[in-house]
Amino acid sequence: MVAVSTKSKPFSSSNRRWRFCRTVVVILVVVSASLIVGLVLLGDRTNVVGYDFPSFQVEKDIPINHHHHHDHVTDHCPIKSITELSNDVLSPKSGTRHMVDPPEGGKLSLVCCQTTKGDFSALLHHVWAPLGVTRLLDMIHDGYFSTQVPLFRCTDACQFGLSADPEWTKKYRTSLQDDPMWLPPGKDHQRNEKGVKRYPEGMWTYAGAGPNSRNNQFVITLKPNPYMGGGSPWEVPLGEFVGQESFDLLPKIYTGYHEKGPGQGILKREGVSDHVRKEWPLMDYILNCNVVDEREE
Repeated sequence: MVAVSTKSKPFSSSNRRWRFCRTVVVILVVVSASLIVGLVLLGDRTNVVGYDFPSFQVEKDIPINHHHHHDHVTDHCPIKSITELSNDVLSPKSGTRHMVDPPEGGKLSLVCCQTTKGDFSALLHHVWAPLGVTRLLDMIHDGYFSTQVPLFRCTDACQFGLSADPEWTKKYRTSLQDDPMWLPPGKDHQRNEKGVKRYPEGMWTYAGAGPNSRNNQFVITLKPNPYMGGGSPWEVPLGEFVGQESFDLLPKIYTGYHEKGPGQGILKREGVSDHVRKEWPLMDYILNCNVVDEREE
């Protein structure tokens, strides 16, 4: 009787090929999954207008940096020097734009800001609001606006100032004393006898909520506005846009969310998180602001 072996036969060459193919398939699946996850994460950092937002680290104790220099910032600024501006812009008078004569003289600071829709120039008048302009310039010199600042509430004016990084928002939450208001207050002065509205387009003010409430939030008017703040001292103008390119930028800012953009509460708590970018993908941002020129009048 012939004995039959009970030992298992070794793998055949076909079995070895099958094991090799299975290993290759597993590797391809893992690599593909990693690529897909990477693309999704990259997409979360890009808004629908195609701007790729740089990442940044949150710093817990952020020192004030009064030496924040950017030598290249004037390259695309509409106005690169105060010498380019006419006397009518340097010392505006009542007329078709301003309903009353703004305060004259004092120091002037020319600011250039980069946004997701382009660059604009603004001339800050220290005499218009000494305390308010000083705080704004501290924020600019400190690099605050380089942290990505969303234009989160935009109708005929845009509110902004809360940083994408909540730690920066906390740094400038201390409120300021009001500067004197030089625009006529109240409902009777929303327009003058010529129909000129209280706030012209391209006016930069604080967004206050009552007496001595100004801190790190601002408003830029996209259109002439007769109602804003009722002429209250916490919304006294700080300065205004200069240069035609700056005014051409205003209608490009996205206003489709109106009052339904991200609330102040969520921006203060989490900044511009992945959730905020997904929920409001069309929202515009200020990406950087710098002082490019100054003059004592």
